[in-house]
Amino acid sequence: METGIIIQAFLLFALTNFAHSAEITGGNNTVKIPEYIIPCPRSHENINKCLANTFNHLRPYLKTGIEEIDVPSIDPLVIDNMVMENGRGPIKIKALFFNITADGASDYTVTGINADLSKYVIELKLHLPKVEATGKYDVDGNVLLFPIKSKGDFWAVFNDVNGAGRIYGKEFSDEKGVKFMAVEKILVDFRLKKTRFRLKDVFNDGNLIGEAMNQFLNRHSDEIVKEMRPAANAALAKYFKVFLNKAFVKLPMEVWLPDS
Repeated sequence: METGIIIQAFLLFALTNFAHSAEITGGNNTVKIPEYIIPCPRSHENINKCLANTFNHLRPYLKTGIEEIDVPSIDPLVIDNMVMENGRGPIKIKALFFNITADGASDYTVTGINADLSKYVIELKLHLPKVEATGKYDVDGNVLLFPIKSKGDFWAVFNDVNGAGRIYGKEFSDEKGVKFMAVEKILVDFRLKKTRFRLKDVFNDGNLIGEAMNQFLNRHSDEIVKEMRPAANAALAKYFKVFLNKAFVKLPMEVWLPDS
């Protein structure tokens, strides 16, 4: 789930280049720029700094959502469902998480961007102080030889989240010749300082089995996060690729990344 916050933040980048109620004029066309957008011209002398600044500028708008381009609030961040499966190593499980709600995404800070605009590759680093997530789960498998077959409600807190990601994009034009960017692939990774879990099994909540499972998960939280990170990355990347592309089709490149 924490990666979900990280990868949702890449949407922020897509919207991060816009000026306050400004206009871009080129030829006979005038493009109006909404207040949540600070454009970063391709010729900017420090394009990476410009993108990072505009990314952070978006925080208050993303906290409440941007209705005109169908961007929902990221605080809370709501994800319908997510499947994670890991069949190798000491943790072999298949987990379904659904009705996920995560708080804390709007407290992000972009700490660095490295963009190769000729190839539409954007690398991003950010920090989140705390993310708290709740939802439903259904898990079946083994964790460090401890058999787990459980479903119910979950609660998790992720502290001091440092994320890194890479977006691979491509340019395309609509029937009117307006240029847009589409996301072809997303890669993400993250590091956590501290993690806490709580599972409320529909059958074992409050009894010895349920308490033993929760104690075990928290005692081995570092190992669990490490082993499940690739599966979490893949699941979230798939989800947010679709999410980002829905937003990008409403954002012509002349608005957020003008040629001059």
